[in-house]
Amino acid sequence: MRLLNRKPGAIRVRRNFVATRSKLLIVIALVLLAAAAWFANSDPGSTTREYFVASRDLAKSTKIASTTVERMQADLATSGGRYLLADEGQLDKWFLTEPVASGELIPISSLASKRQEDCSPIILSLGSTLPSTLRAGSIVDLWAAQQSTTFDSIPYELALGAELISVREIDSGMGESLQKVEVCVSAAEVRSVVEAIAKQSTVVAVRSRT
Repeated sequence: MRLLNRKPGAIRVRRNFVATRSKLLIVIALVLLAAAAWFANSDPGSTTREYFVASRDLAKSTKIASTTVERMQADLATSGGRYLLADEGQLDKWFLTEPVASGELIPISSLASKRQEDCSPIILSLGSTLPSTLRAGSIVDLWAAQQSTTFDSIPYELALGAELISVREIDSGMGESLQKVEVCVSAAEVRSVVEAIAKQSTVVAVRSRT
């Protein structure tokens, strides 16, 4: 069998080519690993946002201000809408309707646009669902009408300029969803609201005209 005579230079070129190809493959592999790690850490479905948290134990009626809250990033997924986003426009606008412990997120349901010492919170059921444009902090007028099958009931103004503190969906047990709202009414209107509740009158809330 005849042996092929190879020149030393050809052997060195081939070895250099193999070494270069190996290094290139290693570099490509490292680039692919880095890219995979980047995509894993930059989830397009991430819902990380910045929220306000209490910078200390906050009592009821405390104003949401730069001295009472601080910012924190969190991924709350679908629960994010329940808490106050860290927006400068939200400062010096809200008061707490219930205490919030230091480090806790600020629940939107615990906010009111004025101190509750100026009004009295009352929880009542509504006869019709609120429109989506009315939410915590909205100012509403309450109207009521007595339930009767023997005569036509004339609706009357129950409370004007009441502040909507919170809205709660309650299952009636009959496949229907009922709304209970917490509103802050003036001291002078508490009596009429309590009477309407005692008489089981139908109460509706509309956007305030005042």
